Amino acid sequence: MRVERELDVHSWLVVVTFMIVIAIVIRPIRIPLPIPFSDTANHSSINDAFDQPVVAGTEKKKTKTPYYLTLDIATAPVIGVLFLLATKSLNGESIRDGILGEPSSGVEPYAVMILFFSLAYICISLDMTGVFQYAAFWISKRGGGGGQRVFLSFFLLSTVMSGLTSNDVVVLTMTPFLVYYSHAVDLITPVAFLMAEIQTANIASMALYIGNLTNVVACQAYKISFLEYSAWMLLPCIASVATCYVMLRINFRHEKYIPKTLKSPDVDPRSCLVDPVGAVFGLSVLACSLICLIGTSFAHVSVWIVTGPFALLTLARDIWYDSQGKFKGTHTASLVSREDQAIVDNPGAGGDVSRIEQGLPEIAVPEKAIVHPISLVSESEGLPDSIKEENMSTTSEENGDISVLPAVAALESSPPAKKHISAFERKLPLMHAIAIRMPWAILPFTFSMFVMVEGLSDAGWIAIFANWATKLIPNYIAATYAIGFISVLLCNIFNNVPMTILVARILQHPNFVGSPLATPEVVKGCLFALIVGSNLGACTTLISSLAGLMWDSVLRNKNCGVGFWNFFRWNMGVMPMVIFVALSVVVVELTVYF
Repeated sequence: MRVERELDVHSWLVVVTFMIVIAIVIRPIRIPLPIPFSDTANHSSINDAFDQPVVAGTEKKKTKTPYYLTLDIATAPVIGVLFLLATKSLNGESIRDGILGEPSSGVEPYAVMILFFSLAYICISLDMTGVFQYAAFWISKRGGGGGQRVFLSFFLLSTVMSGLTSNDVVVLTMTPFLVYYSHAVDLITPVAFLMAEIQTANIASMALYIGNLTNVVACQAYKISFLEYSAWMLLPCIASVATCYVMLRINFRHEKYIPKTLKSPDVDPRSCLVDPVGAVFGLSVLACSLICLIGTSFAHVSVWIVTGPFALLTLARDIWYDSQGKFKGTHTASLVSREDQAIVDNPGAGGDVSRIEQGLPEIAVPEKAIVHPISLVSESEGLPDSIKEENMSTTSEENGDISVLPAVAALESSPPAKKHISAFERKLPLMHAIAIRMPWAILPFTFSMFVMVEGLSDAGWIAIFANWATKLIPNYIAATYAIGFISVLLCNIFNNVPMTILVARILQHPNFVGSPLATPEVVKGCLFALIVGSNLGACTTLISSLAGLMWDSVLRNKNCGVGFWNFFRWNMGVMPMVIFVALSVVVVELTVYF
């Protein structure tokens, strides 16, 4: 246990750097670098990508721009850590504990990351088979034209998907589909369907230990097993989902949001299944991993030890599938007519105001992107140049993380890197498609957040925050509601992942747990209130979670962003009641248990 110190200049430097990094993560910055460059090289690289000749008269032109330093989720936290190291506000011990875990905290950051990426790989590999799009099309066909029935079906689909996988999988899979679907069925505005999707994605992620990265962080801190977690959180999750549906129906009661009748798209759901055998295999692997997590929870086996082998099994199967040359790219099922695709050439026709905000039908999209939100370069051959450009530009926003592919694009701009990446895509196309959708930027972000929270602890801030927290816990009822709603508020200041890391450390500090008011029921109430707040707080503003940022980026790329204030307004009509119900169920459980 470290000896806490008095606040000094370094303490303030740590907390200010932490806040600045969070602000940049929420709103990335591109800093232009005044480096001269030749347009010949730039045009060559661009035209090589589109197989077009260099335009005459551009060979000798020079200017000062297209080099940028991008500060975002992947780079800003790392730069923040390096800055604090350079100013000696952080030491080697904080770096070590931010990666391996501080012994008294119970959290092992490396284990959290192995678990997260193992499940992410399994789910993304499963998505590449087309099984989720198959389910979405099947539900839209089975809806029978009833708008309310279709709405309920999609609501339940996103709930089940998020409950069994994670909120990120739902965001990346369902969001593009709902945009295409709304156009195909002539929906005036898909805002009701989209809000239901993002809300259920975050609410249902409470159900299982693995549903959200924040769940894993909180449970590791308190040594909560997979089974114990679900025993406490299933009832709050079910009650929250039911409350959410009722509130959504009240808020979107007008027929323009959920029409009485919807036409059914003329699409065979089976056409979406790129790899039926792979879909069965992936679902079996996911089911087995969940069963093993439940079974090994009695033996207190670390969850990453359970999920890691299943991810390796999926990886081996994908490599074998590629070696057989079976992956031919993503097949498509057209939701829009050929004539409508011309609209893609002018995606900004609606001006700065999104089409959802105007209540207009959604834009058409290239049919190459309909089943999966990514497109392989080889698939773009034969498409009009404008659609090629749209496919290439949308990939970075829809692959699973808003900052992964810009880095890939930067690498591809250099001939050696481009050559190696092209060879990788040619030899292992499925592995390439999965790799570019993996949320790699989460890795430096999360490790850096753990390191900076260790820095806050070492600087003396965690001790101060823990003293403040003791004022909120006169009893378990007050503690549950206070920590729950404060966690929701902090999600909108810090984002939910760093908020959970920070609050978990505060609740573990001796100044908090050593308080006579910190009884077992109070500690349990604070823990599960933190989990409720970290999941449901993600449904208040766009900046409160990584899933919200990805959801917004996918929609904006389709020229149909909801907008910050509209997102907040629609959520305020639903989430306060949902949060209150979830915390109330936790209070009832505590009352019965203790």
